[in-house]
Amino acid sequence: MKEIIKCLIEGNNYPPEGKVFFDSSDHIRFQNGQNVSGHNYGCNRRFVIEKNIEGGVGYTVTMYNLDGLHPFWQNNIQMAPKRMHIVSVNDNFVELRGYGYDENALAMGAPLSDASFASYGVVLLIENNAIKRLQLNMYDRDISIVYLNKQH
Repeated sequence: MKEIIKCLIEGNNYPPEGKVFFDSSDHIRFQNGQNVSGHNYGCNRRFVIEKNIEGGVGYTVTMYNLDGLHPFWQNNIQMAPKRMHIVSVNDNFVELRGYGYDENALAMGAPLSDASFASYGVVLLIENNAIKRLQLNMYDRDISIVYLNKQH
């Protein structure tokens, strides 16, 4: 876990095996830069950031809903795995941006724009070798969701 954090802070897009978790119990949604939701306390999510599961450059970012199963998919995946790589590191902020395409979506006939991982990104706030806050950006919809550290 610490190796992945170290790679993120260093801007290293070739991490070793392993993964890091970020659990959140609250998030705030922004659309066009405006807060449209306020706090969403008790919405438990887990982000998993790991070495690219396809073996290429960068990382895979997946979000899980810890509150139950999706009614249609019957699993707790809130955001399907997205291929991302580090695009900037500034002090203790690390920005990752999606790249490439979701081959499964393309196989099902989705347009290139809908299957592009470039529509997604995350910005991590890292302090004391731990992720303290995570912002999920959906660039194609001008939506950002800020996930706050889980309070115990």
